[in-house]
Amino acid sequence: MTAEHNLREEFREYGDALTERRKSNPGFDGLVGRYQDLDKRIVDLESGNQSFDDETLGRLRRERVLLKDKIVQELTDR
Repeated sequence: MTAEHNLREEFREYGDALTERRKSNPGFDGLVGRYQDLDKRIVDLESGNQSFDDETLGRLRRERVLLKDKIVQELTDR
């Protein structure tokens, strides 16, 4: 079974900061949007809705991790 990697669920301690930063910073909002789009694509691939190869899925997963790292860095930078 595949599951979305929802940022608000994974980083509950940053929930309010995530919302506020998205409202006040278009660049950050775009970063989160890219993460969400990529996560949805990965979930679609894993659930069998699209064909893929292991290399493609691995590349997408690595890209998702990098985006998540950037988002956390933005949230924790003061």
